[in-house]
This record gives sequence, C-alpha cells and structure tokens, in this order.
Amino acid sequence: SDLCARDWQRLEPLLVVKRRSKWPLVEIVNSILYVLKNGCVWRDVPGDLPPWGTAYWYFDKWEADGTWARVSACLTVSSREHAQKKPAPRP
Repeated sequence: SDLCARDWQRLEPLLVVKRRSKWPLVEIVNSILYVLKNGCVWRDVPGDLPPWGTAYWYFDKWEADGTWARVSACLTVSSREHAQKKPAPRP
C-alpha cells in the first residue's frame, strides 16, 4: 500500500511543509494512506509507520488548507493513467 516512486514524484511538490519531522515525508503520507485505505482509527497505524499523532497532525493541516484534496486528485489521475482509463464525458 506504499506509494510507488512515480506517484511520490507527483505528490511531493504538492505538499507544503514548514515543520521538520524526524520521519521522511513519504512515510508520513504512507501512514495517512494506510488509515484512509483500511478505514481504521489513527491509533491502529502499524509500528513500522510514523506515529499516529504525527500522521494525524499532517493530515489535519493538509485537510484544512486544501492540500489533501489536491493530493487525492493527483492520485486519482495517476491511478486512471495506470489503468489506461479516460475520464467520463461531462453531461
């Protein structure tokens, strides 16, 4: 469920970070994606990922400033390209 290098290269420029963390940013995003994909509570993030509090702090900040919406759109486009699907025409 981790991001592939291609997806990370697309996402990294979208992420605004002013706070330094001991965790690599890609791992923080992987932690957020784990929670979203599995529908679990933040405290259930596995121990090999950044602590849930760190992941939640970034998610909350990015959700509030619209960053997460841009990330989601980018991942959707990437997924469609990978599956070779075209967007449905608008009515």
